[in-house]
Amino acid sequence: MSLFVSLQLDRSQSTPLYQQLAGEIRNLINSGQLKEWEKLPPIRKLARELSVNNITVVHAYQELEQEGLLYSQVGRGTFVKARLHQPEPLLKSTPEGQDYYPPGLKVMDQGRLQIPMGAYNFASAIPTPELFPVADFKVILNEVLDRDGGKAFGYQEGQGYLPLRESLVEYLRENAIEAYENCIQIISGAQQGIDIIAKSLLKAGDFVITENPTYTGALAAFKSRGARIIPVPLEEDGVSISSLKKALAKYHPSLIYVIPNFQTPTGISYSEEKKLALLDLCQAYKVNIIEDDSFTDLSYDYPRQPIKVLDQYGQVIYIKSFSKILMPGLRLAFLSAPEKIIPGLLTAKHSSDISTPGLIQRTFDLYLRKGLWSKHLKYMRDSYQERYHTMLKAMEAHLPQEISYTKPGGGLSFWLRLPPGSSANYLYTRCLENQVIISPGSLFSASEERDSECFRLSFAGLYPDDIEKGILAINTAYQEQDSKPLYSPLL
Repeated sequence: MSLFVSLQLDRSQSTPLYQQLAGEIRNLINSGQLKEWEKLPPIRKLARELSVNNITVVHAYQELEQEGLLYSQVGRGTFVKARLHQPEPLLKSTPEGQDYYPPGLKVMDQGRLQIPMGAYNFASAIPTPELFPVADFKVILNEVLDRDGGKAFGYQEGQGYLPLRESLVEYLRENAIEAYENCIQIISGAQQGIDIIAKSLLKAGDFVITENPTYTGALAAFKSRGARIIPVPLEEDGVSISSLKKALAKYHPSLIYVIPNFQTPTGISYSEEKKLALLDLCQAYKVNIIEDDSFTDLSYDYPRQPIKVLDQYGQVIYIKSFSKILMPGLRLAFLSAPEKIIPGLLTAKHSSDISTPGLIQRTFDLYLRKGLWSKHLKYMRDSYQERYHTMLKAMEAHLPQEISYTKPGGGLSFWLRLPPGSSANYLYTRCLENQVIISPGSLFSASEERDSECFRLSFAGLYPDDIEKGILAINTAYQEQDSKPLYSPLL
């Protein structure tokens, strides 16, 4: 702070005080006395030390922001901006210990993703369009229209088209999950499933335990109901049971939310021991588990099974999405829940969108009955497996050894870790300038950490030929370049 106490402002000059102050701070930055990422004094404190009005400091800071020398973050303060054309170390913190949170990440927090034209997009888990089963789906769609006519465009019953629920019961039983039509709720995507569970079962002030890190859409749904998030760390084989025990005993949560197979974002899969321990603990504390299952089908080494398979007590609310394997725009999923909570879920579903579009439900029912889902699943698994191994080979060949990662054996993503003390947020900025998009670990933090040493790379939206080029660009972004952003959904 002594740097600022010594600043000289001359009230006898015709130059306004705020311009004098801006000039003094500019000199400190250009001379290197103020370092990149360094935090400036709060406005009121600096105004008091210099015996000037608060507005003088405000205008000085604003002038330097317009020049690109400073940047501000609401609730955190004003910082010296990095000279991004100069290579700098990926430091996690500023000299005063403040994490680096670039403004570009704010739109990702809001569910949007900055994408420069022609960028390698490792942030989105949306498949490339040629993988969609358009031809088969068109045939089935026309068959439904010929069969059902205008009925296909009417509202279905709120719980879902009964023949589809019957087909889904058969699907679940083929996967060793006991289910009944009256326990199935059709939903417009897994996100809606999480949302209607939150609406139905949570009230303001309730506690919800989640893995940390976890899927941000779930956190948003729980917080929208006024719930308080209790993050529990993940270990290599699933959630920390010792930490979970302590959280259950202390908070007595209303729900636990988990992604037990190829977890988002880490790719971790629970061991059978962890799954059983989780079920036993939740039975002891009488708490329901939300199991979010989007990726169990995408195993490339050995089969995994959902926790719901092991559920003897009827505690698990099982959500299954078809988006990442079928077509994301269909927004089709279902949940299987204890019968006693279905009425509340149905009420919440009705208040959201009345019912999932009937034409989509009827078409997917026929798609299942004709065995086309199984055929397409095999095709998608083979396609994604090729990209998985392409990505693995590219990382082994081109990423520096100090960037570590695990081999999840399935799913659509890898979770990588930078050296200790590094900033994935800052790497995100560098990658953006190199036409590459990554997902910094801070985006998935259940404990609201603003920076992380970790980041996620998804290969779903990249062609095999582009994966290696993108990994090479990430390696280059341990250096730097230039871009213009567009916007796209972050999924």
